Amino acid sequence: MKYLQNNCHPQLSDPSGERDSTSKDLGLTMLIDKGIGLSFFEELLQLSGQYTDYIKLGFGTTVLYPYDLLKKKIELAKSANVILYPGGTLYEIAAHQGVLKEYFDYIQKLEFDHIEISDGTIDLPYRIRRKTIQEALERGFTVITECGKKAAGSHFEVKDLERTLYSDLECGASYVIVEGRESGENVGIFNDKGLIDKEFLLDIETKIPNDIRKFLIWEAPQKKQQIELIQFWGRNVNIGNV
Repeated sequence: MKYLQNNCHPQLSDPSGERDSTSKDLGLTMLIDKGIGLSFFEELLQLSGQYTDYIKLGFGTTVLYPYDLLKKKIELAKSANVILYPGGTLYEIAAHQGVLKEYFDYIQKLEFDHIEISDGTIDLPYRIRRKTIQEALERGFTVITECGKKAAGSHFEVKDLERTLYSDLECGASYVIVEGRESGENVGIFNDKGLIDKEFLLDIETKIPNDIRKFLIWEAPQKKQQIELIQFWGRNVNIGNV
């Protein structure tokens, strides 16, 4: 959560008084860029940059932008103190095609600071996942990972999330994203109507302590899902794919 610079009284910017104003690592907001133009991107940062921590370039679109336009997006984001990074799908393509070194070289050349490592469309053994996280860290990237598959009907057990979370954090990942796709339906913690599995959340609350759970970012593209997560976890929850 960023410190807001709008000079209004705290009771107006946060009427509930429940958000943690002492930490920049709680209540994070990650937006997804599905391919918007430069003017829209700049206006987005002007209006909501102070409320935004991360912007993910979704669906492997990083390689579809003209190079100069992409560089400009990165510069604008950095000027607004927002972290722009390529989504995990592009990493998965690079890993599947056997061009991971070239991928790392490319995003370093573009001066991305963060990278997402995921296995939503590929099978990635834990030893390879851990090795890749470590390689990315050695190159100077801050690593965000993701847990869950993208295929419709894909859901996971609490033990799977728990194992991935602890393993990735141990390797040096900063956050672990819980898969929700851009639709928020029939994947991860959502059923085919976009409703959250509350039993899953209750199980998470029981098995993963808050000091570890705070490193999760919950993908929740639908407004009702964002509201439900805030109501369940509180206003310091990290939400993505907004």
